[in-house]
Amino acid sequence: MKRVPGVYSSILLLQLELPEAFSLKDRRQVIRSVLEKTRNRFNVSVTDLGPDGAFHEVYVAFAAVSSSHSSTEERMDSVLRFIRAMEENGDFFIVRDLRKVDSNADFQD
Repeated sequence: MKRVPGVYSSILLLQLELPEAFSLKDRRQVIRSVLEKTRNRFNVSVTDLGPDGAFHEVYVAFAAVSSSHSSTEERMDSVLRFIRAMEENGDFFIVRDLRKVDSNADFQD
């Protein structure tokens, strides 16, 4: 069997607090901006994980796939730095983050 080049996936999970969100519309406006700007700038997959109906607390995830461990790790580091810069505007703050890079080297033809 032929070996496939390295395949690495990375995930960045963030818990955000939106102290000035008083409705779902406020929440959506802030989160949509964060997700769209990040997706467009870094070519990563993004999603709002909820919780549904919560105004102030949000969990978001970012994911990327690459052929190198360092590339995926650097991309998630860049995403986190970008979001930390956005945090300075005061619309949200990061409560915690979790980053993980996994190897899928066992994938073969």
